[in-house]
Amino acid sequence: MSAEQADQTDRTDRTDQIDQAGQTGQTGQTSQPDCDRPATNSQAADGPAAPGEASSDTGHAAVAALVRVLAAAPVERHWLDRTSWVDVSRGWLPGADEVYQRVRDTTPWRDGAMWRYEKYVIPPRLTSWHPAGRPPPFPELGAAHLALRRRYGIEFDGYGLSYYRDGADSVAMHRDKELRWLDNTVIAILTLGTRRPWTMKPVRLAPGRRILNDQDDAAGLFDLAPGPGDLLVLGGRAQRDWLHGVPRVSGHIGGRISVQWRWTSRTGRPLEGPGYMAARHFSR
Repeated sequence: MSAEQADQTDRTDRTDQIDQAGQTGQTGQTSQPDCDRPATNSQAADGPAAPGEASSDTGHAAVAALVRVLAAAPVERHWLDRTSWVDVSRGWLPGADEVYQRVRDTTPWRDGAMWRYEKYVIPPRLTSWHPAGRPPPFPELGAAHLALRRRYGIEFDGYGLSYYRDGADSVAMHRDKELRWLDNTVIAILTLGTRRPWTMKPVRLAPGRRILNDQDDAAGLFDLAPGPGDLLVLGGRAQRDWLHGVPRVSGHIGGRISVQWRWTSRTGRPLEGPGYMAARHFSR
């Protein structure tokens, strides 16, 4: 057996394992936090606090407590192949249904229109972006940000939101090419709202085809189906060697919000060509 055949067999075995355990989170290696530094309350005062300060202190203490809970939550690590992995934590964020309603109703959503050749195209979902360094509009997501930073020992530049309003909203199989350096990345995805398919498959060019994200090529495809409060974290070369997407769902289905944090080590060979959001023009 060649090395390429052995690697393909290894991928198939591990993908089958994930597909069987995807919705239970009972198979895989438990990943422990890289560190468990106690969170500090920067607003603590030495003397008696005014009513407004006491309320602020209580809010900061609640966020700090949630950070500790999330950073210590059990995570199942599944190896996609020898260099790519996905961490799965079911029910990672407590109270996810209430957070979903608040984020859905108060976020300034935009349609993210993109120029595609002769016209603007509106993706079938809404988006929003919250840069780091500003007060987080949702304390729970601020706590999630700090907990992920603590667990994985990396810095994120903020977080993005994608709102899939119903089953017609979707995103095709893709890689996060805007990161450019895909050899060592960490992509964390928190689900709020309805459970729906969230699929992955290895990057491969199907026989007789010319595109990597061929929707008719289901070789190696599996579904992690995250539900409310579930956390998925893709790492290693998962953005270089694997595709992921949110397919359409027929029939009536509720909304889903995806919260995403992205990081790249900026090592290895950078990806060439335009990113997903770049304008497309006809060649002259």
